[in-house]
Amino acid sequence: MKKKNLHNIKNPGFKTPENYFETFEERLNERWVEKDAIGIENTGFKIPENYFETLENRVLENIKAESKTKVVQLKPKRTWYYVAGIAASIVLLFSLILTNKNGISIDNLDTVAIESYLYQEEYSNEELASLFQMGEISETDFIDVNISEETLNQYLENIDTEDLILE
Repeated sequence: MKKKNLHNIKNPGFKTPENYFETFEERLNERWVEKDAIGIENTGFKIPENYFETLENRVLENIKAESKTKVVQLKPKRTWYYVAGIAASIVLLFSLILTNKNGISIDNLDTVAIESYLYQEEYSNEELASLFQMGEISETDFIDVNISEETLNQYLENIDTEDLILE
């Protein structure tokens, strides 16, 4: 059924017998009379005598008994956290001061470590070139390089011949 035609429903599909609501009260009273005629005296549930008269007093006694529980203060834990935080910051401060004497600098880094890092990161030549500024590089940096023969021979001995072909 389409939603746009819901307001046009003339017959909802539900029918009630004739005079159903007019005779409803009479039929209900007849049922009550039949129930009394059956004579159900024991429903299976039994309430103790004076249950509702003493209920309020028993509830109040239970509430008073429950309020005697021990209350745990949370302040000692909070102060312990403050003390632990201060101690940790002092230990961190001393560890930074005492261990920073032999700090890492560019001079301490090995060239091989830097090259292997750059190879692992897979930088392209254009990305590496963008890191340098033209004002920092000059032709004289490359012309006046003095390389000793010993260093050159050591380099040629350690380099693979396939690398020389590729260069």
